Amino acid sequence: MSGTLLNIQNNNPITYVNIGIENKNQGTITDTNGQFNFTIPEEFEGDTITISHLNYHTITILAESFDNRSIWMQPKTSVLEEVIVTSRKRKTKKSGVKSYGRLLSMRVVFKSNDIVEAAQRIHIPDTEVKVNALNFAVRKWSELDGVKIRINFYENVDNMPGERIVRKNIIFTMPERTESDWIKIDLKEQDIYISQDFIVGIEFIPNFENPTIVDLGSILTKGKGYRRESSQGNWTKLNGGASINVEIKY
Repeated sequence: MSGTLLNIQNNNPITYVNIGIENKNQGTITDTNGQFNFTIPEEFEGDTITISHLNYHTITILAESFDNRSIWMQPKTSVLEEVIVTSRKRKTKKSGVKSYGRLLSMRVVFKSNDIVEAAQRIHIPDTEVKVNALNFAVRKWSELDGVKIRINFYENVDNMPGERIVRKNIIFTMPERTESDWIKIDLKEQDIYISQDFIVGIEFIPNFENPTIVDLGSILTKGKGYRRESSQGNWTKLNGGASINVEIKY
């Protein structure tokens, strides 16, 4: 199956759209030209292909009726939420996994042109918080430059990732190297406000030409981690988790 995903309003290609069969670990993601190409086993031809992006309405197509073509997606209308401004002194804290095991790592390796995503459950105080930054540890850096990731925020549904709750397409290019094992992504300008426990995910986007391998810091005895290896794929709950935390203000 192949095709191109386009914005119906301006005909521009849409990059990094997740395409796949939900919970079957069969999928792919569009490249920088909005194009995709993937093969699914014959046993799944009766299933439905889901095409989704944070900023566009989801499309579903029966696999057996899919033909190679351009597909136009309708942008979602943004609705601004109410923000209450107060004058009280605010607190800051880190929530999530703030360390890693010296002999442990979580390897991110792409088997095809599809995503790998690591996520961590975040507990917040009983109030609305602003997410100011996301931190994660890297134990071994990719040999390729320009590794791109997307930051996703999910509803916590029975301690598993649910629907995305922040409609911001946050793409970040990892640096080649840093002196510290920790990478900090500043999110202050994103104005992310959340009022419930949530799950934050780091979605690694494939290179489309060469395999990307990154080893994340991880921990075994602590952490409430998750992982999936396909767009629309099923999540696996881990005994430990990747070293991911967020800096919040409340």
